[in-house]
Amino acid sequence: MRTTRVLIALAALLVLAVPAFAQHGRGYGRHRNYGPEREGEFRIRVGAFQPDGESDYWRDVNDEFTGSIDDFENADFGADYLLGLGNHLSLSFGGSVYEGDSTQAYRRFLDNNNDRIRHDTTLDIASGTVGLVYHVFGPGATLQPYVGFGGGAYWWQIKESGDFIDLGSPQRPIFNADLKSNGVAFGHYWLAGLQAPITRNVSLFAEGRWTSVKDNLKDDFEGFGDIDLGGREFAAGVSWRL
Repeated sequence: MRTTRVLIALAALLVLAVPAFAQHGRGYGRHRNYGPEREGEFRIRVGAFQPDGESDYWRDVNDEFTGSIDDFENADFGADYLLGLGNHLSLSFGGSVYEGDSTQAYRRFLDNNNDRIRHDTTLDIASGTVGLVYHVFGPGATLQPYVGFGGGAYWWQIKESGDFIDLGSPQRPIFNADLKSNGVAFGHYWLAGLQAPITRNVSLFAEGRWTSVKDNLKDDFEGFGDIDLGGREFAAGVSWRL
């Protein structure tokens, strides 16, 4: 699975970072001068996001169509600014973008040519969040584990394009359509990560995030219940002290 490959890459990234730090560690350590508070830093990250799929919409889709929620695992990209509030605490402002897609077909129906009746489903999510990050050790540590939590707004759209069956009609005709629903939901996240400085101002980091977000479907999906927009993200990135 793509998540497994990402996790292996994250582990390799940190393994490579430690020798790089050790090569310069002595001189770097002697001249550290961070002051009483942690300095601000800008981060960019890339990873893999796997939606949880715990909602009315995803359960109905799994029952009616081929495939699974795992098909929507895909890359996501994010950026964060950490404002130091003390030696162990930072205020985080961040955002991310994700798009997952899958081609699905009816499990129990075929067309007149005994072919699958298919459509494409696309899920887009963009976030803007604020949170707190607790750095377990001080800013001068060789390896810097951290944990955090926060919340914010999540802009989303679900779109289905292709062929569908009108199950409300006795003839069950097949029709082509572009169906979509979108909105803004509010949710929260938790994170845990590990950061490895490689120079005085640059660090590498790897982290996992767990997001909880749900919203009610509307527009073309009115009456279909709620949709789960939360999931698990595993990412790696680069951090610059400002």
